[in-house]
Amino acid sequence: MVDYSSSFVSRMKRVGASPYERRTKRLGREFDRYYADALNKEPVTVDGRDEMLIFQDHSQSNNKDLSDDKYVIAPNTVTVGIGSYIGWRDEQWLVFTEEVKTIPSHQQLKVKHVNQQMFWLIDGKVSNNGKGWGAYVQNQTLYTLGVSNLGNYLDVANAKMMLYVQNNEETQKIAIGQRFFIGYDVYRCMFKDDVSRIGLINLLMEEDTFNPETDDREKRIAGVKLNDGTPAQVETPVAGTIQIEGDLHPRLGMTYVYKTTQAIGDDVSDYDIDEWTVSCVDGTSFVIQEKDTHSITLRIKDDYRCVGQIINLIAKKGDQIYSQTLNIRTKY
Repeated sequence: MVDYSSSFVSRMKRVGASPYERRTKRLGREFDRYYADALNKEPVTVDGRDEMLIFQDHSQSNNKDLSDDKYVIAPNTVTVGIGSYIGWRDEQWLVFTEEVKTIPSHQQLKVKHVNQQMFWLIDGKVSNNGKGWGAYVQNQTLYTLGVSNLGNYLDVANAKMMLYVQNNEETQKIAIGQRFFIGYDVYRCMFKDDVSRIGLINLLMEEDTFNPETDDREKRIAGVKLNDGTPAQVETPVAGTIQIEGDLHPRLGMTYVYKTTQAIGDDVSDYDIDEWTVSCVDGTSFVIQEKDTHSITLRIKDDYRCVGQIINLIAKKGDQIYSQTLNIRTKY
């Protein structure tokens, strides 16, 4: 005899016990059909594992043609997230952002092309078992003068590069002041942020002088004669406490003044610095209105696409570096 009650319960579990569950499962089945027949689904590797992912082009107008970004669509069963390396068409891509979908039928992420490979020594061995770590690097000199003054007469190259690399056990140990090759030139780390974009480490790099005694351009390793491969911190102690003061959560369309101060006991005074550097990976969220030796005025653009963007504000005096991270909020 057929147990109609059990058969009905079993069928309802398959299609969904409530209208919400039925619609959710129906949406999942629609994605499965789309994923099965997608023309832009290709074989890739995700952190070394073989997978099949869908790639979609990203509008170049959204990033001022600074990079050829792509969207990646993946089933929920694929383990992938911010900081993952995706091997696609003999190139390496770095997952930069992950969309939190209101209806979690699948995953959608944005990737940027890995355009540099970073190498450095860890206990006498090249990082990542000799392979180095892939990074997305973007020129930040557009937002700086590109030179600094040494004394009264000598101008030296002072280009800036913004670098993103996966946050892992090796990259977490990168120190302020550590030097790397980017292209054929040597840069040193002047700012490190591993909080603003979980899964990635953001490094602001400043051009440094090539030293043929310690820098191996052929192997692309700076400071190869160091015992541990990690230069000492460049920051030197100064009297009092130095900090950058100002609103850490600027709003769209507003103007803000940030200044460097020195506190000695209860006495707080302005602190003169040599150079201001303001950087943002998108590069379009702010305008520098004016700056002097101890303050800088920024106007945040009145564009809702800027909400959530991170601005790195850095003050430099000699070898001393002071930094602050700003997170843009909505106007109201």
